Amino acid sequence: MSFTASLCSAQEKNIAKQYLLTGLINKKIPVQLQIAVHHNIVIGNITYLNTKAKKPIKIIGRVDEKNQYSIHEFEKNGNISGSIYATLKGNQLKGDWWATKSDTSYAASLNIKDIQNSKAETFSPGDRNQVAGEYFYQYGEKGYQGDITIRKVTGNSFSYEIGSVTHDPGRNIADASGTAVLKNNQFIIEVNKSCKFVVRFYNGFLIISEENSTQLNDCQFGFNATLAGIYLKTK
Repeated sequence: MSFTASLCSAQEKNIAKQYLLTGLINKKIPVQLQIAVHHNIVIGNITYLNTKAKKPIKIIGRVDEKNQYSIHEFEKNGNISGSIYATLKGNQLKGDWWATKSDTSYAASLNIKDIQNSKAETFSPGDRNQVAGEYFYQYGEKGYQGDITIRKVTGNSFSYEIGSVTHDPGRNIADASGTAVLKNNQFIIEVNKSCKFVVRFYNGFLIISEENSTQLNDCQFGFNATLAGIYLKTK
């Protein structure tokens, strides 16, 4: 069965596909990648096998309809230490690994070793009270960064304060605050009538996406600034 077919089947049955992959970065750094995929969301961990501790690092990302993966290594404080941008063809995930600290990239090639099914509920935050908290991401000291604080007001109503900046040295700002109603693990940030973002909650993180109608030049943000991104829950 092809990856595309198995992914469609997983979506229809409301299950996630779990993949175990092993391979090399820069043709010499052995890694193991364990991921679960549900719809277009990817979560899991990456382990650098040549380290003494062999400690798994949390990864979160997305995959598009062309099987192109964008997955990011999150430290506990929300800092993104590295990213993999790769395409899955057959049983091989091939592309590049990018280090945020040095702003360099290396070839990455991993092969699927095992495929299993798991419950898709592991992607959901569960009770609505679990969505409140502080979320953050940062692509190294000089890269894009953003944070959002969410507080419960009453019932399904939550307040939010969000701010993000573009990369160094000319950091431009995007920010917003207000209240919104949570429905189906998501709510809408309406900056103005022509600038809206969807906030979707998952287990331990959230993803903010532009609505289809959003025109960033109508958001009144700084050049290239946006609220969109993957934010890790830190508190």
